[in-house]
Amino acid sequence: MKPITLATTGCLLLLAATACSSTPGTPVPATPESSSAPTSTTRSVPKVSNPLDATKYEQNPCALLSQAQATEVINAVRHRQGNGLVAPLCTWYDDRDNSVGLGLLPGQGGLAGAYTNADSESGYFEAAPDVNGYPAVFAGTTDDRKRGGCQIAVGIKDDETFTASVLLDKSFPGYNDPCALAAKTATAAVTTLKAGA
Repeated sequence: MKPITLATTGCLLLLAATACSSTPGTPVPATPESSSAPTSTTRSVPKVSNPLDATKYEQNPCALLSQAQATEVINAVRHRQGNGLVAPLCTWYDDRDNSVGLGLLPGQGGLAGAYTNADSESGYFEAAPDVNGYPAVFAGTTDDRKRGGCQIAVGIKDDETFTASVLLDKSFPGYNDPCALAAKTATAAVTTLKAGA
């Protein structure tokens, strides 16, 4: 069982119109902030040059990772699909309840939402290397990267992203670099999306 402090670190940025969740990868829409206030960010949102059709995965996100991929990513022994407010999500667990989660966010503004919230004072926003040719950012509303948590948002269409998030305890070998595991999970998901297109 994870300590309660880790169980609540799933409070991660998914898009401008999202809020906290206690499950990795859980998209939870929140009330958008007023758009009348000027934004201080000057970052430009990257465009998706080769959009991917994720329609068949939006209601079945557990199909984004094969068993072989889930084993390679986190040595998964089980997975669970849950209900998000935008679309379902899937979380894979190892035998110590370390987890990776994947959730698609169709029609929610794509990476623009993450860029809108780039100047959050309590969270984090950091450009990530492209994931198999698709733009990505590491972002969260709470910065739990030093506590085994990280999330990456990947743009697969200009108006659709998916998130890969991880929640690790101190016994996990990658605890000190959870973003590397988030990126690895995202890479596996893009591989699946490309093959399924």
